[in-house]
Amino acid sequence: MKIGICLLLVVSSLFLVANIGFCNEEVIFGFEKDTSGWEIPDWCFEDNSYKGVNVSVSKTFAKEGVSALTLMCDFPGGAKWAAAYVEVQKYFDWTAYKAVSIDVFLPSEAPVGLKAKMILTIGEDWAWTEMANSTSLVPGKWTTVTAAIVPGSIDWRAAKILDKFRVDVRKLGIRIESNKAAYSGPVYIDNARLEVK
Repeated sequence: MKIGICLLLVVSSLFLVANIGFCNEEVIFGFEKDTSGWEIPDWCFEDNSYKGVNVSVSKTFAKEGVSALTLMCDFPGGAKWAAAYVEVQKYFDWTAYKAVSIDVFLPSEAPVGLKAKMILTIGEDWAWTEMANSTSLVPGKWTTVTAAIVPGSIDWRAAKILDKFRVDVRKLGIRIESNKAAYSGPVYIDNARLEVK
């Protein structure tokens, strides 16, 4: 009887610890039903450097749940930089959070050398704010792209991160980049989430 109670307490404790770990993140886009407003902006179709083709939801790969956002890319390769960009326009107040993350899956047939970075549009001036560094994507694996949004964060290029930065986020986007690699195919995006302070 005592062994059973001890075992129950240990299992319950492990369950609570595991759940506490998950409670510190809040998924804001899981793409289970639709694209949730994510799209390739019109200006990307007018800029020759941007090679995103279309956006849809697919059940081929998912980090969480049963589906993910699919961004079709058509990178020509060569010495020229190219990118595919997708975003969602929505007013966010991220004051209660300390980081933003998005999971990206690159199929195994994709070349090595593709990268990803998040981009935020901030405030009344709609300031384009890129991550300071891109994250390398690994073919055949999920990669998490994460950036801190707390005051003093150095994860964002040319941006001073203050509380006012987090209170008025107007767009969240992710850009897939190719410096030389040719690739025509999907990139899967899932589990956009915020980490609670």
